[in-house]
Amino acid sequence: MRVLLFIIVLFSVQSLKAQIKKSVNAISIFSPLKIDGVLDETVYQDAEPATNFVQLEPHNGQPSFQPSEVYFFYDQTAIYIGAMLYDSAPDSIFNFLSERDNIGMSDYFGVYFDPYNEGQLAYGFFITPAGVQTDLKAVKREYDYENGTWNAVWESSTRITSDGWTVEMRIPYSALRFPDKEHHSWGVNMFRRIRRYNSNNSWNFIDRKVSGFIHQEGELTGISNIKPPVRLSFSPYAAVYYQSEDESNTRNILYKGGMDVKYGISESFTLDMMLIPDFGQIQSDNKQLNLSPYELYYDEQRQFFTEGVELFQRADIFYSRRIGGPPKCTERAQEALRDHEEIEETPTETRLLNATKISGRTEKGLGLGLLNAMSSPSYATVKDTLTSEKRKIEVQPFTNYNVVVIDQSLKNNSYISLINANMAMSGDPFYANVTATEFQIRNKAKTFAISGKGGISDCRNDSPETGYFVQTGIDKNSGKLQFGLWEHIFSDDYNPNDLGYLRRNNTITTSTYITYMELEPHTFYREWRTTLWWDYNRMYYPNDFFDSEGALSTYILFKNNYSISLNGGIETLKHDYFEARSKKFYYKESYIVYTDISIQTDQRKPINFYGFYRRGIQPSTDHTGHGGDASINFRIGQRLQLNYGLSFMNEYNDRGFVVISENEDAVFFARRNVDYFENILQLQYVFNNKAGIKFRLRHYWSDAFNKEYYQLQNNGELLIDELYHENKNENYNAFNVDMVYRWVFAPGSELTIAWKNAIYDNQDIIISDYFDNLHHIWHANQINSISLKVLYYLDYNNVLRKKRGNTYSS
Repeated sequence: MRVLLFIIVLFSVQSLKAQIKKSVNAISIFSPLKIDGVLDETVYQDAEPATNFVQLEPHNGQPSFQPSEVYFFYDQTAIYIGAMLYDSAPDSIFNFLSERDNIGMSDYFGVYFDPYNEGQLAYGFFITPAGVQTDLKAVKREYDYENGTWNAVWESSTRITSDGWTVEMRIPYSALRFPDKEHHSWGVNMFRRIRRYNSNNSWNFIDRKVSGFIHQEGELTGISNIKPPVRLSFSPYAAVYYQSEDESNTRNILYKGGMDVKYGISESFTLDMMLIPDFGQIQSDNKQLNLSPYELYYDEQRQFFTEGVELFQRADIFYSRRIGGPPKCTERAQEALRDHEEIEETPTETRLLNATKISGRTEKGLGLGLLNAMSSPSYATVKDTLTSEKRKIEVQPFTNYNVVVIDQSLKNNSYISLINANMAMSGDPFYANVTATEFQIRNKAKTFAISGKGGISDCRNDSPETGYFVQTGIDKNSGKLQFGLWEHIFSDDYNPNDLGYLRRNNTITTSTYITYMELEPHTFYREWRTTLWWDYNRMYYPNDFFDSEGALSTYILFKNNYSISLNGGIETLKHDYFEARSKKFYYKESYIVYTDISIQTDQRKPINFYGFYRRGIQPSTDHTGHGGDASINFRIGQRLQLNYGLSFMNEYNDRGFVVISENEDAVFFARRNVDYFENILQLQYVFNNKAGIKFRLRHYWSDAFNKEYYQLQNNGELLIDELYHENKNENYNAFNVDMVYRWVFAPGSELTIAWKNAIYDNQDIIISDYFDNLHHIWHANQINSISLKVLYYLDYNNVLRKKRGNTYSS
C-alpha cells in the first residue's frame, strides 16, 4: 500500500509540474516601437519581462545556461516583442546567414502564440542573430508537428552587443487569428537555442517525456480592447519564361501573370484565392525508376497547397498533388487511334485554372475548412504518319476538386473531425467521393490517447465501387516507457486515390511497439532510446496471410554531440498478392533479415558528416542486397554552405515482376540485378538576410538487368520459362539542375530568377560503366527553362495607414 501511495504521489507531483503555467503581462502602448533592435524606449522600464527560461535539452527543466528577458507590448495594430538574450561570450554566438525560413546552424529566438489558448494551433515567429526570419504553424494531430511552409508578413531587427544579442519584433494582427472579445488570455511560449551548448530552452517548462508541446505553454495576459483588423491582401505577380527543348528543337517565350488574394471573412476565418497560378520555379521532383506495384509519392512544393492546409490533412484522404497532376484518362488517346496514327504528345500535367480555400477556427474550438480547385481540359496530340495531319484527343475533361472538413477541439487537447473529398469531371460519368473521420481522446493527465480513423470511398463510372477503412489504437505517450497497439483495416474496394494517396488497400494490419527512453545526460551519453516494434499483415480478400515484420532499433546521442543508430529486423515469409499484379496469383517469398547503422557527427562543426548503411540477405536463396547514403556539409564563413550527398543500392538476384498476359492467366517474373546511384550537390550563398542564391544538381541512375525469366505458379512458386526472351531490361536516368536567386525587396514581396534543366532518359540497353552512362545522357533530350518573376505584396491596412499619413518605422 505504501509503495502504491508513493507512486501515486510521484505521478501527481510530475503532473502538477507539467501543468503549472507561467504568466506574463503585455503592456498597452500608444506609440509604436521603433523596430531597430535597440531596447531604449521608456516603455521597457515600466514592463515586467518574462524570465527564468529552463532547458528543454540537455537537462530538461534545469535553468538555462544563459539568462533571457522578454517584453511584450501591444497597440491597436500589432503586438511587439523585445528580447534581451544575455550571453557571457558574445563572440561565440552562432551567427550565420541563411535564406528565409531556414535557421540553419544559427542560434535563434522565437515565440509561439496560441490566441485561442486551446493547445491545438499556434503561430510561431523565429529570428536568428543575423536577422533571418522563420515563421511556422504548430498543429495538434496524433502528435504535434511544425509546418514551416506557412508564411506571414512581419517586421524584426536584431543586434549583437557586448552583453549578448537583442531582438525586436512587430507582428501585425493581420498575421494572427484571434477572437473578437474585450479581454484576452493567449497561450504563449518562447524558445531560445544556444548552439555552443547544443541546448534548446523554453520559457514555460516542457516535459520531453510527454508527447506534444503546444499544450505545455504559458499565458499572455493584459491584452484588452483590440479588434481583429480587416485582413485583406493582394499578391499580384508577373513572370516571363524562356523555354527550349532539344528533341523538338523548339524555343518559346511565355508571359504569365496572376494574383493571390487573402481576405479575412471574420476574425476566425480566412479566404485564400489563387488566380491563374504559376509553379514553374518550384524545385524539380526527385523522379526515379519504379519497379514496385505501388505509386511513387512526391512531396507537395506548391506554396498554396502547403500553407494553411493543416485542417485538410485529417484522415489521410487528401493528397494535393492530384490537383494539377497527370491527366487521368490518358488511355483514351490510345483507344481512339485510327489507322496510321501515333501519339505525338501526351501532357504530363493538367493546367490548374484557380484554387480557393477557406479555413479557420471559432472561439469554441470548431474548425472549418473548404478547398476547391478547377483544372482546364487536357488533350493529347496524335499524328497521321502518312499525311502528317494532327488532331487532339481529350484525356481529361474540365475537372473540379473539392475538400470540406469540420474539426472540433475537445477537452484535454482531444479532437474529432469529419472530412469529405470529391472529384468530378464535366460531361463524364466518372465520379469519386471519400468521406472519413478522425479522432483522438486523451485523458486529463495527457498520458494516454485513444485514436482512430475511418472512411468510405465511392467511385462511380459504369458501375459503383464502394469500400471502407478503419484504424484504431491506444498509445501511452508520456514517461520513459511508451507503447501502443493499433489495428488497420482497408477493404479491397477502398480507393481514395483520385484525390488522396494510399500505397495499398486490401490489407489488415496489427501493429504494436514499445519504446524506452532516457532523456537526461548520464556518463557518456546525452540521451538514448530503444524501440521494439512488430507488424502482422493479412489480406482482406482473400483472407490469407500476407507477411509480418519486426525490428529492434537503438539511438544514442553522445555528449560530444555525435550520434549513432542501430537497427536489426526480419521480414518473414510473404504471400505477396501485390507484386503479382493479379488477384489470381500470389508470389511466395522467403524471409529476409537485415541490419543497418547510421552515424551523424556534430552538426555544429563547419564540416560535418552523415552516413547510413544497410545490408539484407535471404538465407534460403541467393538474393542479397546492400545500400546506403552519405552526405558531407561544409559551412564556409558566414554566408556560404556546400552540401554533397550520395546514395546507392545494389540488389543481387532479386526476383520481381516483369509482365502479365492480357487475360491475366500468365504472370512472368525475372531473376535480376537492380541498382541505383544518386548524386546531389547543393550550394547556397546568402548575400544578406533578404537575398541569396541556391543551386541544386541531382543525377539519379538506376538499372534493372534481367538474368532469367520465370512463370509464376498457382502455389506462389517460380518455374523457369525457357521460351520467354523479350528484353525487359531498363536503364533510367534523371538529371536536374535547379538554380534560384531570390531577393525579398519589401515585406512579403520578392523577385526571383530561376534556371531549370531537366533530362529524363529510359532505354532497354544496360550501360554498366558510370561515366559511359553519363556521356550517354549528355546526348539525350534536354529541357531548359529560364524565368524572371516579380511578386508584390499589398496589404490593405498598410495602404490605408499610408493614405492617412500614419506609417510605422521598420
